[in-house]
Amino acid sequence: MRETIMGFILAITLMLSGCNSDSSIEKKLSATITKMNNAEQVYQDAQGELAELEKSEQELFNQAMELTQQQLGELEIKVAELEALLGQRLTHIEGEEKSISKASKSVDELDAIIEQVDGNVGKGLEELKRAVTNRYELHSAFVVEYKKLTSLQKELYEMLIAKEGELKGLKDKVGEVNEQNELVQLAVNSFNDATVKVNVLKEDVFSSLQIGK
Repeated sequence: MRETIMGFILAITLMLSGCNSDSSIEKKLSATITKMNNAEQVYQDAQGELAELEKSEQELFNQAMELTQQQLGELEIKVAELEALLGQRLTHIEGEEKSISKASKSVDELDAIIEQVDGNVGKGLEELKRAVTNRYELHSAFVVEYKKLTSLQKELYEMLIAKEGELKGLKDKVGEVNEQNELVQLAVNSFNDATVKVNVLKEDVFSSLQIGK
């Protein structure tokens, strides 16, 4: 189905000294990023289960493809199971979407921090905010592509038991599903690349704050 989506990596080690302004900025930035990370926890925790659902669904689909219309009763059972697994995946994706949406609401908190700094640290924070915003936008794009994929898969499952179904039509639909799955993988890769960029920029900002002490 899809490759694993990366979560926000936030191993932040604060080395605060005294009560200078950099320490204050560091605390506020750490608190904001931690809030985003906590909001994302729901979807991060569900990644393993979603991957298992996708794996089970693929195996079940392969089994269904080996059956013929003469085994319609067994085929209908397989299709019902496929649709149930697909429904569970959609529930996970919707939960993931809500989790990311909640996390994105904390992005604007970075503005108040940016206003308190200037120079390279200020520029770094502005770049970090743009990267975080872009990451969340890319996740939204991923969800759109993933839901398109599940719609095509549902159509494919229904075709397996359609009496008027033709082999050519089934093959064409499989082709559509595979093409859409490629778009999903591209969306996953873009999101993961954005996550890496966010974490690099985050570490750069914290390093700049440490140097400025």
